[in-house]
Amino acid sequence: MEAPGALIWIKDWRRIASQNYIMREDDPNTRWVKRNALDLIEHEHRIQAQICDTLELIADSLPDCVDKRLCAQVACALREELPLHHRDEECGLFPLIEERALPGDGIAEILARLAMEHATDESFASELLESLDILSEGRELKNPDMVGYMLRSFFESYRRHLHWENAVVLPLARSRLMPQDIVKLEEAMARNRGHEYSAD
Repeated sequence: MEAPGALIWIKDWRRIASQNYIMREDDPNTRWVKRNALDLIEHEHRIQAQICDTLELIADSLPDCVDKRLCAQVACALREELPLHHRDEECGLFPLIEERALPGDGIAEILARLAMEHATDESFASELLESLDILSEGRELKNPDMVGYMLRSFFESYRRHLHWENAVVLPLARSRLMPQDIVKLEEAMARNRGHEYSAD
């Protein structure tokens, strides 16, 4: 079973991280605009939501109709890109928000919980990787029903996680962070990717 465009957007994850411009989806008259670090994090959240959709497709395709290439690419995203994105938030975004937040924002506990969920999600993802690797090689799972259950548990939990970040964290970041904070976040994200930061 093939997911249209899925192989393309997963490859986009790493490429978009080094770009200074992104496509705006909310303005059809402006194709590309200069992005900042918050735009990139929001873009990655959209990709993560698509990864959840793809994991659901894989679960629905078990045991006999799974796209091997799709499993391989999703496994790569979970193994490499998900921890990278979590570092962007925990080492860059979250501390900056805490520094700028007002007492009434009540954000400290939310950020602590989200960081804890990152650790849980990465641990859960590592358990899924063995099964995804098996599927990507065209081998049979010993217990496809259990793997399907694990896939569903993961993407349902991660969708809730994304909802909190999109509904609470990003709006607060956009309202509280100063321009110099955005620069600090971009510097941290560049370091995470082994790039030298450039404001151009």
